Amino acid sequence: MNMAIYGAARRVSFAWLAAAAIACGTAAPAAAQTLTTGSLLVASPDLSDPLFARSVVLVLRHDDEGTIGIVLNRPTNLVPATIFPELKDGIGSYTGNLFRGGPTAPTRLLYVVRGLAAATVNGPEVLDKVFLSIDDASLPDMTRLADGTNDLRLYAGHAAWEPRRLQSEINAGGWQVLTGTAELVFHTDPGALWMELEGRGASGGDVVAALRAD
Repeated sequence: MNMAIYGAARRVSFAWLAAAAIACGTAAPAAAQTLTTGSLLVASPDLSDPLFARSVVLVLRHDDEGTIGIVLNRPTNLVPATIFPELKDGIGSYTGNLFRGGPTAPTRLLYVVRGLAAATVNGPEVLDKVFLSIDDASLPDMTRLADGTNDLRLYAGHAAWEPRRLQSEINAGGWQVLTGTAELVFHTDPGALWMELEGRGASGGDVVAALRAD
């Protein structure tokens, strides 16, 4: 990861994502191959875009304006307060590192939260008991109440698709759409998530049940 990019001033307009954090609300769980807020996108092994090769993306919003999401399986060894010094006083004892959330607005942080820390979030429930926040001012309360990375993860940047663009990529075989769950979003080994999920939902089966059976 380019330290200079992440250390740059956070100047990118984020109006669409801010609107999502206010207005997207609670979405129904996604069925296999049905794209909606809360879905997981699992990259095909043949996906040619190097930005998303072997990626697993949580869809934060999907509507007529397009799709936004975050890549779940790109953890880094970067300390958030080192890259974003303005967080130093609010991050408390949190020891989690940054995730690369996607190529769009890489100097903007997104917080994905569950558990007790979710009570401090004024943002949408992306899927059952998993919430999105873009409010840096809430970070002290989130880190105080969260059980570390089990309840709170920090993503620098996000992914964005124009209307119908992502669906065309899915139709071309670039992505598989699976049901999102808190268990998968807060996977204990995010770097292994793509290997576990790739090809699992081809028959529309219960991916989570299959993982537990293994």
